[in-house]
Amino acid sequence: MATYRPARPDVRENTPLPDVRGTNFFVLMDSLYRRYGGADREPSLRTDPEQEVVLFKSDASIAFPGSDLSGLARSDAGQFILTTQFLGLSGSQSPLPGYYLDRMAQESAQNEEGLKEFLDLFSHRWTQFAYHAWRKYRYHICFRNGGTDAFSQRMYALVGLGNASVRGRLAINHSKMLAYAGILATPGRSPDVVCNLVSHCFDLPEVSIESWQLRKVPIDPAQQNRLGVRNPKNKTFGYVPGRSVVGVNFTLGARVPDRSGKFLLRISNLSMARYLSFLPDGEHHQALTMFVSFLLRDQFAWDLRLDLAPEQAKGMRLGDVSRSCIGRTAFIGEPKMPPSVTLHIRD
Repeated sequence: MATYRPARPDVRENTPLPDVRGTNFFVLMDSLYRRYGGADREPSLRTDPEQEVVLFKSDASIAFPGSDLSGLARSDAGQFILTTQFLGLSGSQSPLPGYYLDRMAQESAQNEEGLKEFLDLFSHRWTQFAYHAWRKYRYHICFRNGGTDAFSQRMYALVGLGNASVRGRLAINHSKMLAYAGILATPGRSPDVVCNLVSHCFDLPEVSIESWQLRKVPIDPAQQNRLGVRNPKNKTFGYVPGRSVVGVNFTLGARVPDRSGKFLLRISNLSMARYLSFLPDGEHHQALTMFVSFLLRDQFAWDLRLDLAPEQAKGMRLGDVSRSCIGRTAFIGEPKMPPSVTLHIRD
């Protein structure tokens, strides 16, 4: 026979409910919400009562409680009704005067719950507050796959990934970055932080950084030496006495050597498959370069060095793309030492 009550996906489940007297309240609540609350739905204090997964009632017994919970039932609308013995306005845990508790205990024994049913409205809300307060400070409980929960979204915003379109540009598992949210929120980026993040997000066995790499920085033509240029007559702010003053600004050539603005990111012990994936035409090359650019607050010049693991390099074979790229995967015979390749990413 049809009814006018709202149907739920699990209304037809007729499995008997277990005895919950020995169950932890918070563990049971988390299990119920995960199974019946929906994967994308988080418990909220703003949910309408008829849409709640669990309704709380307080046990009216004034005897000493033997457990936190006394029973779990299910209503015709498909909602779970959980009776608690540790919090509420009725029973031995209630702060109300004794004559109220005696009255409610007597009514409950006779299946008459006039006053208790009214007070259960407040007991339900009170228990909800207790559960949400416990849940708020346990991130492993609030976390949802992919970091879709509200707290993870705030952590993404803290590290500069609050916009979903920005996260989409980084082809990595974004949830792995949540463990480093505190470090990423700081202004500095040490080599160890960069290595650990690259190793963790790309599942790499060995990542290191070699600093102070030599590079040649081009000098702006307006700042290059010019013989015969006269000094400016007006000594303004930032005045420099000429452009060819020995010991001040005299340089030879159009480039100057520098070791303070470049580093080498080295990935070692790679299998042939992972080695190919980080080459310029590999599936992980662009993701790695964009990820490192995101990590660096100051955009340094850097090179990428890929080292093959021992016994991974084989002889050249024509027609095999993975073993015939000159300078990268083409070897005459099997090399005695594990080969490597250095890619210039940013000059």
